[in-house]
Amino acid sequence: MINQFKRTPYDPSFRFYTTFSKLSDDSVLKVYSQTEGNPDVKAVSGFDSVVRLNSTYMEMVDRCYDYRGGMTLLGGFIFSLTFILNFLIPVYKMIWLGAFELAGILIMAVVWVVLILPVSLLSYKVLLAEMFFSTYYPIRFNRKTGMVYIWQAGGKVQTIPWRDIRFVLYEEKKFRSKEWSLIGCLTAEDGNTVTQAIPLSINLDWTPEVIDMYWEFIRCYMEEGDEYLPDLADTIPWCPPVDQQKEGWLFGLLYISKQPVRIGLLVNFPLIPIFLAVSLVRWLVMLTSKIPRWPADIMAACQVAENDPVSKGPEDNPPQLWRPMLAMQGKKRHARTFAKETSAMDRIIARLKNQYGGEK
Repeated sequence: MINQFKRTPYDPSFRFYTTFSKLSDDSVLKVYSQTEGNPDVKAVSGFDSVVRLNSTYMEMVDRCYDYRGGMTLLGGFIFSLTFILNFLIPVYKMIWLGAFELAGILIMAVVWVVLILPVSLLSYKVLLAEMFFSTYYPIRFNRKTGMVYIWQAGGKVQTIPWRDIRFVLYEEKKFRSKEWSLIGCLTAEDGNTVTQAIPLSINLDWTPEVIDMYWEFIRCYMEEGDEYLPDLADTIPWCPPVDQQKEGWLFGLLYISKQPVRIGLLVNFPLIPIFLAVSLVRWLVMLTSKIPRWPADIMAACQVAENDPVSKGPEDNPPQLWRPMLAMQGKKRHARTFAKETSAMDRIIARLKNQYGGEK
């Protein structure tokens, strides 16, 4: 018997539905190559998704981390609205005002069974899809073993060889816009039929070239030599503080409010009440969820040397983290930070051009 009240986790590794079933579908704009670098890429960036990077592994947040708490807020709003409009108010009218006759009660009962109960059940599932599961669903890339570890609900871990995943640039049409994502695909024996889609951390509506920058960041980490690693680390301005700890309320508010340019906060000023509401619910989700703990065998495979020259994590975040997150740094500080990131990108791109050719 199917348990209609069983909670379904909002785990992006198996809840991501694509509109393509084959790599040759029109929505797949590009199939990336792990072994061939892109010397014409304009920049290389992890786009605020890297939790930790060192010479052994790189860990990233999941696709749904950006809007964690949003599903819970939506489910709670629908559930509360349905309960008030279709239960409390009718019961009040029926008992205290005597406004319902027998026929009205029967009609209301039918409406409850046919419409209200399914809506309530759906909102209940949405309400609890994030709470009491994991604070985030990390994806870990091990450059030394060539393996990718995907954290799933219930503490399960899917381990996949890096070279067995086909990474694609996926285009998704929205109501009046388009979004582009980097999706890892497992395929059937024909090499074309998609058997599993694994969304990576970001989806953007800026331009598809941005996904090229994100892909090249990951590809360089897994495929290129150790000389790339310090520069890859220097392109990361800060890391989400979720490694072995729960995200705090203030950081959650900053994360969902982060802006690429200073004027962005001014443009989005009317959304501040929504940001506040989501941040409070996001905090509740974090408090009720468990911190991901990798199994012992994966921890052993990801053992980091004590004298590792490359190490980037939340402990390296700059003071007054809210300034770079909201693009509210002073001119000197911004120039200093920007120069460090761009010079690292320039060195990476120069190596790519030297190794793979491309426009000079």
